Amino acid sequence: MISVKKLAVFIWGLIVIGWSASLQANAYIKPFSADSLIAIEESRKGEAFILLLWSIECPPCLKELKLLKELTGQGLNKHLLLVSTDDMEYQTDIEALIANEALLEYEHWLFNGDLPERLRYNIDPGWYGELPRAYIYSARGQRVAHSGMLTKAMLEQWLA
Repeated sequence: MISVKKLAVFIWGLIVIGWSASLQANAYIKPFSADSLIAIEESRKGEAFILLLWSIECPPCLKELKLLKELTGQGLNKHLLLVSTDDMEYQTDIEALIANEALLEYEHWLFNGDLPERLRYNIDPGWYGELPRAYIYSARGQRVAHSGMLTKAMLEQWLA
C-alpha cells in the first residue's frame, strides 16, 4: 500500500513535469513589444531576412502560412521571422496553428501589449494594419515593404 506522503510526492512530480513541458512548448513564441524590431534588426545586422506579419483571423495570411510549410527545408526558415499581430488571448490558437502547419522551425513572435497601433507604428509609421504584410531586408539593412501575399516564385527568387 502506498503512503499518503509518497502519493503527494508523486503528484507533485507530475505537476512539475507538466509545468516544465508547458514552458518548453511555449518557448518558441517570443513577445513582440515596442523595442522588439530594434532588437531583431540588431541581431540580424549583415543578414538578409524577411519579417512577415500575419493574423490568425486573416484568410490570405493562412494561405501564406501553408506556402511557407511547402518551402520548409529550402533554407527559408533561417531567414524568415513570423510576427502574429493578434492579441495575447489567441496564443493557444496560434501555437496550435503553428504546430499543425509544421512551422516550428521558423522564428515566431506575437504582439505583446495593449496598443497594437503603437506596435504597428513602431514597425512602420505608414502601415495601417493591412495583412499580410512583409518587410524584406537586404544584408545592408535596407528594407522594402510588401502588402499582400508573398508568392512561391517571389520567395524562391529571394532565396536564390
